[in-house]
Amino acid sequence: MRLSPKYAVVALVALAACTPALSQPAGGCTGPTEQGDVRSAILANYDLYSPPAPQAGDDKLHIALSAELKMIESVSEPAGSVKMAIEHTMKWVDSRLAFNSSTLNNGCYPHERAVFPPDMLDEIWSPVYSFSNAIGSFGDSSTFLVFKNDGEVTVKVREGIEVSCEFDFRKMPFDEQECYARLEIRAPVQQVDITPPRDGESLFNVPDDGLKGGTVEWDILSTSVVVSETSGSPPAMSYADFTVKLRRKPDYWMSFVLIPSVFLVALSYGTFWIQRGAVPARAAFCFIAYLSTINNTKGALNALPKLSAGDAWILGVLSKSQYFCAYTVVEVVVANYLLHIETRVQAALKEARNKEEISGQQISDMQAFVRARAGKFGSALIRKDGTMAFSDQNVDVLSRWLFPAAYVVAFGTVTAMAGVVGA
Repeated sequence: MRLSPKYAVVALVALAACTPALSQPAGGCTGPTEQGDVRSAILANYDLYSPPAPQAGDDKLHIALSAELKMIESVSEPAGSVKMAIEHTMKWVDSRLAFNSSTLNNGCYPHERAVFPPDMLDEIWSPVYSFSNAIGSFGDSSTFLVFKNDGEVTVKVREGIEVSCEFDFRKMPFDEQECYARLEIRAPVQQVDITPPRDGESLFNVPDDGLKGGTVEWDILSTSVVVSETSGSPPAMSYADFTVKLRRKPDYWMSFVLIPSVFLVALSYGTFWIQRGAVPARAAFCFIAYLSTINNTKGALNALPKLSAGDAWILGVLSKSQYFCAYTVVEVVVANYLLHIETRVQAALKEARNKEEISGQQISDMQAFVRARAGKFGSALIRKDGTMAFSDQNVDVLSRWLFPAAYVVAFGTVTAMAGVVGA
């Protein structure tokens, strides 16, 4: 797009703030004395379709570019985008726009600079640019246009853009993200380019008065700018990447997602210590924990794009927590089923003892006798003496010991794979 924003009314800044002014034109001066006359003079016979001639010793026009990050309106993880308000400044020299002033050629215009409304950009040559990774815009843009008497043009534009970013969520919520807005000059680099910053020069800053907007969850670590050229299909064009580095504040995710999920796993672990016959209490513990963990996971998924559990640390932890809570549900079912089998086995053993007492003869195959009464699946668990080889008590005891150890291992594995340790 051209440097032509919506034609907002721009108050003409007191020229004395820009450069020293003379109270009266110098004696014997020539040329216009009013700003409107200056405009008419510099636009007379001006060809806006031809770029300015390069400065002496150069073979192309150089554009000095700098910017300030005025605001981050929002960060959208599901969309992979950041809305930011940027105020960028372009400067170039167009000798055709030089005018006589009291400080140049004894002109009658008493100031070194002239401020014009932004619609004048439609009457002069200005670099056409676009943000190549922009997917939208917001708010109203504004433009400030200043001419210097030697032909230097300064255009300051503030605009809100939404840019597409590549986020890496592996360490979330301890992640750091980088997002850039690529301002591309739509002209062959052989004719027009962006002047790269000098060593140690910062051309993209956050203003001293602070940043307001959608940064409640984020800290701005740094801003930077890189100037380069496009590759691929010719012609190559000059561009500048205005990069913002953000760090997430993990407090919300730790306090309302991670810690509650770990607590729910501990709550579900408590089912192993409840009396096995108290099935309603055991079931309530594990089902509440399982459903609550699912709800926590759903909340995290709504705040993120469609990722796998291995793509984000928080999702890996929630996923493992969900599986462990699900295990307690399965364990209650299995233990309750084994309890039913044990009841049938105890009844069969009691029946066998009664028969032996009445008949006075010992049952020759106690295993077969009990198996016939233990049921199809229970028969596989009967020893030769008729007792169960594996019971609901064994399931609870094993779970009490193995469950916490397995959860610690799973938690540590997910953490190590995400590289969160030391983050």
